[in-house]
Amino acid sequence: MSDELIGGRYQVIDCLRKTGFCETYVARDNQLPNNPRCVVKKLQPQSNEKFILETARRLFDNEARVLYKLGNHPQIPRLLAHLEVEKQFYLVQEFIEGKDLAQVEIVPSNLWHGKQAMAFLEEILEILAFVHQNQVIHRDIKPSNLIRRVTDGKIVLIDFGAVKEISNMTLTEGRGNLLTVAIGTPGYMSAEQQRGDPRLNSDIYAVGMTVIQAMTGFHPDQLPRDRQTGEICWRERIRNCNLGLADIIDKMVRNDFRERYQNINEVLSDLKKLKQKPNQRFNQQPSPKNQPSVQPFSSKSLLWATIVSLLSIIALLGPRVINVLRAINHYNSGNQFLHENKYEEAFEAFDRAVDIQPDFALAWTNRGYALGQLKKYVDKFSSCAQATYHEPEFAEAWNCRGLARERLKQYEDALKEYNQAIEVAADDNQSSRAFYNKGQVLIKMGRYEEAIEATQEVLGLQPDYFLAWTQKCRALYELKQYQDAKTNCEISLSIEQNYQPTIKMLEEIDLKLRQEQNLGQ
Repeated sequence: MSDELIGGRYQVIDCLRKTGFCETYVARDNQLPNNPRCVVKKLQPQSNEKFILETARRLFDNEARVLYKLGNHPQIPRLLAHLEVEKQFYLVQEFIEGKDLAQVEIVPSNLWHGKQAMAFLEEILEILAFVHQNQVIHRDIKPSNLIRRVTDGKIVLIDFGAVKEISNMTLTEGRGNLLTVAIGTPGYMSAEQQRGDPRLNSDIYAVGMTVIQAMTGFHPDQLPRDRQTGEICWRERIRNCNLGLADIIDKMVRNDFRERYQNINEVLSDLKKLKQKPNQRFNQQPSPKNQPSVQPFSSKSLLWATIVSLLSIIALLGPRVINVLRAINHYNSGNQFLHENKYEEAFEAFDRAVDIQPDFALAWTNRGYALGQLKKYVDKFSSCAQATYHEPEFAEAWNCRGLARERLKQYEDALKEYNQAIEVAADDNQSSRAFYNKGQVLIKMGRYEEAIEATQEVLGLQPDYFLAWTQKCRALYELKQYQDAKTNCEISLSIEQNYQPTIKMLEEIDLKLRQEQNLGQ
């Protein structure tokens, strides 16, 4: 890392995370005895516009005051300092030694039972009660933002979503209006939060989804929703769960915030009552002694049963075949609407297709594409996640998920989606699209050498893919390797002569080369 001290005090020793316009580091405080470790968050708004910087500064100061106050809780990291250096904002927080729950505890191989879920709920809700008492909404509760502290085994709540508001600010094109994207993570984010209207019980929703993931082993976006009510379907994926606990979790994750628990105390009160009730369970198999006895069939009975079964299959298959044909018809209509750039109509057609055939992965994916064209990126992700739930080996659906993440500026998560697409890709076309998308997001993350490697994989599969040559040109340009960049842009133009972004890129490169030549004279 660089030897330069942040604010003349904090020495960066490791990079924890880079997401869009926020970077998180482990640093050493050189002004305290024994140079203790701390966490430094660097926030940089996407624009240097005066209005943006002034608004970011105000939000930053307000947020610092809130975090100072919340740091009084023993399970929330203390804010040690906040500073502004050259139009970049830094938060310095207490370093928590431990692993987040997504690393070890909330994983498919470690499904929680009811007692674990109860203990977790009581602990995290007690922390949230303190947060909400201070009129703060966390906005990004998920397993990776919960750390199991090594020193005492307690959960620590990190990474408050409001901090991200500063780094996500930009101006609407051609206007002086402030625009922010919804803060949160798809799957854990309630409907009202996706609309940019988070409430205190939006955090309750996120906690409920986290518990469901821990008990089922499925990421929230892999779980289907009831087509009529919009409620998450999860109970059938677990066994021997306390009925009362399941009812509490259901109420925590109600799609309509008005039907959800309104505050933390309501949830804690129901959990307390549950401890005093008998342990009722669902999804239990009947014991052998209660199983009905099985009588042997006579040959005549067996023949009659076979005939009845065949008639039943014919009766059942008829409607199914008709439904499949209806779903395909709506799917084809949706594709035609996409071709005509009629995205609302396309979405409606695909929506009808999946309503008839809920496991129609192609329709879910194209539905997501239509939503993306309508700039509904959270909904796009959810639609494509339904596709991967039904078809885990469908590379295009993983690509779709990655593109939605990318639009939401969740670059690390987008990278994971593209890597999954690469892993399951069935042919060269699918692989090249995934590698191209991977290169694209790596450029946005400033990881240019890796972007070149990914793009080179595309060119190995499709040497005449002009967009890949342009992408490689862009990465080389960012690395200031202007002559190599020029070569790649020229190859791109030899394949597609009139592609304006490549032409513009080449003009920028020629300008840089002339500047270098002038400096050398």
